[in-house]
Amino acid sequence: MFRNSFVTVALVALLSACATLPGQYATTPATVSEPSWVEERATLEASINTHPEFDAIAMDDGGLLIRLPAAEGFATGETDPTPPLRRLLAEISPLLQTFPDTDLLVLGHTDSIGSELYNLRLSIGRAEAVMDVLRSHGVSLARLTADGRGEAEPIADNAPPEGRAINRRVEIVVRPRD
Repeated sequence: MFRNSFVTVALVALLSACATLPGQYATTPATVSEPSWVEERATLEASINTHPEFDAIAMDDGGLLIRLPAAEGFATGETDPTPPLRRLLAEISPLLQTFPDTDLLVLGHTDSIGSELYNLRLSIGRAEAVMDVLRSHGVSLARLTADGRGEAEPIADNAPPEGRAINRRVEIVVRPRD
């Protein structure tokens, strides 16, 4: 009987010596690392650039700029997206949803026809309308912000009609959440 108690005590002592405390590992566990933002950005950029109407550009500050052509995306002086722009936004929404730990800044831009104040208001209204379409396609409102730049950031000469058409655009800046 004494021998069985001794064996039991010895066995319990041996097993407790091998046990680990909660949160500790007896051996180094294999960890699966999350993809870094740089890897996620490259994946998103490659996916977007396969679409002929989108242009994704890695930014110097680490963000990703997605440029959507909007020359035909809005009627003159209007903020309601046309059906072709709505279709583009419906196509890009699932891609944006695959990266839920990012924030999205929607920027509206105009050409230089009209006053600066008018163009600024128009660009803000268009950015907000695009944000609403993205939200209606399942992109979380908590991730979305809208702003307008008016005519302040042209990417082409505003003198010819072709340059003005290029400047009428919507951009989505994707950045990792802080």
